[in-house]
Amino acid sequence: MRGHTKRLKKHRTHFRLLAALTGLAIMGCSESSENNQTADQEPYLIFSTYLGGKTPCDSCGDAFTFALNNASDSFGNTYVCGLTQAKDLPLKNAYQPQPAEGSHSSAFVMKYGITGQILWGTYLGGNNDNIGIGIAAMPDGGVAVAGITTSDSSAPFPTKNAYLSDYQGNGDYFVAVLDKDGNLTYSTYLGGSEYEGEAGAQFADDSSNGNNIAVDSQGLVYVTGITTSSDTSSVSFPVTQNNAIQKKFGGDIDAFLAIIDPSKTGNGSLLYSSFIGGKDHEKGHSVAVNPGGGVITVVGYTNSNNFPTTENGYRKDPPESFTSNGFVAQYHSSKPGIPSSLYTKAYATYMGGKNPSPKPRDECYAVALDPNGLVVITGRTQTPDFPMLDSTYPSIYNSAPYLGQGISNDEPYLTKLDTTKSGADSLVYSTFLGGGSTAQGGGGAFCSAVAVDSGGVSHVVGETTCTGILYQYSNVPVEAPQATPYTGNALFVSNQGGYDAMNMQVSSEGSMLLYSTFLGGSGNDRGYGVSVDPFNNIVISGLTYSTDFPLKNQAQNWPGNSGHMNAFISKIGR
Repeated sequence: MRGHTKRLKKHRTHFRLLAALTGLAIMGCSESSENNQTADQEPYLIFSTYLGGKTPCDSCGDAFTFALNNASDSFGNTYVCGLTQAKDLPLKNAYQPQPAEGSHSSAFVMKYGITGQILWGTYLGGNNDNIGIGIAAMPDGGVAVAGITTSDSSAPFPTKNAYLSDYQGNGDYFVAVLDKDGNLTYSTYLGGSEYEGEAGAQFADDSSNGNNIAVDSQGLVYVTGITTSSDTSSVSFPVTQNNAIQKKFGGDIDAFLAIIDPSKTGNGSLLYSSFIGGKDHEKGHSVAVNPGGGVITVVGYTNSNNFPTTENGYRKDPPESFTSNGFVAQYHSSKPGIPSSLYTKAYATYMGGKNPSPKPRDECYAVALDPNGLVVITGRTQTPDFPMLDSTYPSIYNSAPYLGQGISNDEPYLTKLDTTKSGADSLVYSTFLGGGSTAQGGGGAFCSAVAVDSGGVSHVVGETTCTGILYQYSNVPVEAPQATPYTGNALFVSNQGGYDAMNMQVSSEGSMLLYSTFLGGSGNDRGYGVSVDPFNNIVISGLTYSTDFPLKNQAQNWPGNSGHMNAFISKIGR
């Protein structure tokens, strides 16, 4: 029977791939929502590959590469971005075939076909340091990328039709759009005279979690992040004075939301830009937008006790004392794509524990929208009173009493909000996901990416150092395990060594863990990005130190750069 099942999967996969190549509609072949939520399916690798090089760039000491986020387009192609110090990536049809002179690191963008073959790939950057953080597929083919650069006038970041053609100083964001063939169609700096991103850590593999860019059906580009370029800096972070909700810098460090129309040029391409923050420290980790562009959601973290919330928020008031709380902020645009559009703050809330002892530490790393427009968020928590429904509501795990800063490691969570409702009524479901170990050296876990498929199933990706424990379904919520739960159909049912990437899939109502697997080799592996292709296959991207990372239909074998990390890209079919 198992062999028969595998043959059926093989034929189904071949049909899906053929349909994608020919543009045929798949009638009666895609899984229904009910089938998507069957826990006994056997996921399998469609492709899994390394991406990296062996030779350092001329100004680089090491040849390492890591991938952050990925995106899937309407044809099932995969786009990936990240950072590399190698000058011999396996590029094809490259817009920029070599790292810029004087660069210490380069951003990269790769496009893979539905079976994992490289369609094109390019370096992207100027001198000094460059990193690709966020990535989103454009509706007409191609891709939008957001990242950070310190490339200055001696070898600037490549710009085209830019809002800002010149480097502003101390690290700027960049926003670039490439067409389906990898040609640069729009590119701009975005920043002020102080630093954008985490000072001193803008180019580290573990400092930029969350996909900080999104695209709507018109091709408008939405970006979030972090800035210290206040309105009193010599050059402020650009804010659109005619329609920004928060024109004044909030405090120490602010998040921001910017909207760019890459079909326009120069000043006309920046449609909206605003600070987001209170008097202390905020970071915008991730952004999502509905297809029409009228509803924009930004998530991140704050340690301000005056973060600008709304009365209808789930938790409008901060804890009495806290290290950090997540935040969710949703904005409405009256006329998406029109410079005169009015913007309103429709919903904003703290998201985290409120017990002041020990000080809660929570972060929202990623956001996605489900098919009904509900907001799905994930991240990490060390607080046992992270927002949960009581035990009469569906949930996987609704308690983790062992959590606490200085007591346990981080634990991932998944939460769904209905922002059309107010206060406690806006919490649709919330669940811990396990792995918040208290054991000495027992590690922990957190999730930095989330995507939702057409059946409403949420797919989270992150990393864990915990051992595994077999997930057992319960019709009532139970205490979350300190180990990482895996399902019987997992690709890997145990930690393969050190850090492992992980992928969990949660039913639409949040009551069942449909699938959970470790993913990695004998070295350290971390998952940073996830997307869902049109056939509900899952794409995971991240980094690996393993020379034995699991491969299938790989575009590249292990690059041979002993002791250094490489990127990985894996597509899992169901």
